[in-house]
Amino acid sequence: MLDKDLVRSFYLKGYNAVEIAKKVSSNTETVRKCIQRNFGNLKLKHEIAVLQRKEELKATNYEANRYMSDKAFVLKNRSIYKTLPNGDIVINKEVAPVVTWDTPRRLVNENKCIV
Repeated sequence: MLDKDLVRSFYLKGYNAVEIAKKVSSNTETVRKCIQRNFGNLKLKHEIAVLQRKEELKATNYEANRYMSDKAFVLKNRSIYKTLPNGDIVINKEVAPVVTWDTPRRLVNENKCIV
């Protein structure tokens, strides 16, 4: 038996019949017919939720794809770093004693001479 309240909650969150069927472990056509028979009056709310969900996914994907490399970050924020004699760039603890978890701690010089 299909739980109408569960189908209704997923429908109002913007999920389509195929996605709802996967979540409630039911047949797609059963879910589609349940939506047609019971939730025809909620079509406008569903469409709004679909657009909102689509925008959220788009924003999330955009943020996930915006990645700044360690080198680019160090070049943009030179004031908190100091250069060691061997060419490595490390955080200057006197200037920035506390930094966030995603701040690069060290940038190794690739062109240093190893003798």
